[in-house]
Amino acid sequence: MSRPFACLLLLAACGTSTDVESQLTITQGVYGQLTGVCSGDGCLGAPVVGAPIAWFDTSPFVTDGGVAPAPVTQATSGKNGFYELPIASNARGYLALGQDVPTTGVRWFTATTLVTVPKGLARVDWRAGAGNEGTWLEIR
Repeated sequence: MSRPFACLLLLAACGTSTDVESQLTITQGVYGQLTGVCSGDGCLGAPVVGAPIAWFDTSPFVTDGGVAPAPVTQATSGKNGFYELPIASNARGYLALGQDVPTTGVRWFTATTLVTVPKGLARVDWRAGAGNEGTWLEIR
């Protein structure tokens, strides 16, 4: 079996497509895809659906480990792990992923380093790793 065919087969087996651009409704801001843990060359994990994702002016971990400050804008990942956040160009801040905690609300557990939003759209994906850790990937 050829290597490209094997990679295509692995992607099909995981059931996730990296094509999320067809879901875009914004023309300025950040969008991307959130996916779960998957091991192996070319493997893409299952989409993370229903996860809170937000943009912060300051790091969400500065004072209390991910409960405050409040985000500037927030969304929930949808079909295929897709999210989008309308954010003005040249805005500087942090993109963060969280989970709903029934007693305290959303707890933010991972965030990008300080980034600047370009004019137009930026795609930033997140791929889960061991123990809720993950990797933020600037795609475009």
